[in-house]
Amino acid sequence: MGFRLMRTLQELATSEIDELFHRDVSVFDPDEKASKVLGELRETGRYEATVSSGGKFGIITIRDMLDVTQPTQTRINGLWSVIGSASPTDPVIKVTEVLIRNNVRALPVVEDGDVVGIVSQVDLNKALCDVSELEGIKAKELMRSPVISLDVSERVAFARRLMLERGFSHVPIVEYNRLVGMVTAESIVHTFITPLGKTTIGDRAGQKGTRFSGLVNRIMDFHPLAIETEASALEAARGLRDQQKSACLLTDERKTILGIITPRELIGLMLRLRTKDELPVYIIGVSDEDFFERAVAEEKVRRVVMRSMKIHPHIQEVSIRIKRSQAGGTRTRYEATARVLSPEEQSLAKTEGWDLIAVFDELCDKLEKALKTSKHKPERRPRRRRFRR
Repeated sequence: MGFRLMRTLQELATSEIDELFHRDVSVFDPDEKASKVLGELRETGRYEATVSSGGKFGIITIRDMLDVTQPTQTRINGLWSVIGSASPTDPVIKVTEVLIRNNVRALPVVEDGDVVGIVSQVDLNKALCDVSELEGIKAKELMRSPVISLDVSERVAFARRLMLERGFSHVPIVEYNRLVGMVTAESIVHTFITPLGKTTIGDRAGQKGTRFSGLVNRIMDFHPLAIETEASALEAARGLRDQQKSACLLTDERKTILGIITPRELIGLMLRLRTKDELPVYIIGVSDEDFFERAVAEEKVRRVVMRSMKIHPHIQEVSIRIKRSQAGGTRTRYEATARVLSPEEQSLAKTEGWDLIAVFDELCDKLEKALKTSKHKPERRPRRRRFRR
């Protein structure tokens, strides 16, 4: 996979993810066993895998496996998360916004209804390594603080419980308040949960070690990535890439931990390019709980409308109303109506179907055609008739 050299943050943000995402990834069904997914992750060295079911797309991560004790008998049905997907032509800034807004590490990349790859925060961070602007940004401006750490004498079971409760994927390890290592969800999972044996990866009927026994120093990384507070964001990004680490710690001369930076903080730099006067898109009639891809849909509609601004320069907002109806059984049919409004005119598009994501895709296509075929024609006010007395 090649990366095109980027000169500016703006250039990277507006480029498509086509050159950045990983192709030829395995796509798992919710009925698959956890052992099969773990085998894939271990073989590829990735932190997340794609899952697809009934037209819905999502991911499962190594941290999702922390609560699994018998991977050969556990299905991933209750472990993966439906998070939607990205398209190969999506701009990097759009994918970045979805990743951060939904607090996910990766997105499946889907084309014509099929998963063609996966794009993650790590992939986007690698692209940031060629952006020279990061050299002028201090890493301490991006770091999160305070950082929760564990003593070197703490047990693995406690580190695992902390990750599950707090949603962490890594915990720094200290001795006398000095950084000495890092424990990750990956090190816990691959040490205690991945089945052992020499049969086919992912389908091994191996053994399970003692349940999360021992101290953290048994499995910790003794060489965590650490930089000084005056280091640049570029040093942090390149350190994560070159050392293949999941987090970068900022420390003082005594190795006291001052903050932490992950790919999430680094790729978030691109969101600073967002303008405050962004075209508002309102989706009415569906809740966030029912529609996980609201942010994706809003951005897709916004891009369609923005492309027509040369023809329709006075557009002020877009409203989309969703109506739901039950047509027998438990299936829901969706009817979507989009209105593009300006002070003098409006454009309209309608569609309906059983799958909400597919409905939005079709709605965007119809809306784009409607905007392209209609010219800017301000509505004329009716003439007042003069009546002669």
